[in-house]
Amino acid sequence: MNPAVPEASLTALMHLLAEQALMALGVPHPMMKETPPANPVVARFYVDLLGVLKEKTEGSRDDAETRQIDDLLYGLRMRLMDLKPAAGTPVDPKP
Repeated sequence: MNPAVPEASLTALMHLLAEQALMALGVPHPMMKETPPANPVVARFYVDLLGVLKEKTEGSRDDAETRQIDDLLYGLRMRLMDLKPAAGTPVDPKP
């Protein structure tokens, strides 16, 4: 395995989704020179995907993975609540 590429795992998938959500929330990524503006709709999509992953893996995660996905979801949902939609950005119609 290439040392620059992490091993494929549930943890890697959780962090990949969380990273995408953070970038959509406007959090700068160390590998990018510029951060695109926040997009709450895209951020919500990635947070929802992480929620689906949690639901579909219920009963097959170990304790560390469960804590990790719970912590990621909590942190991302708190950031999402703090984000106000930018002008001209469609607002997610779901309550």
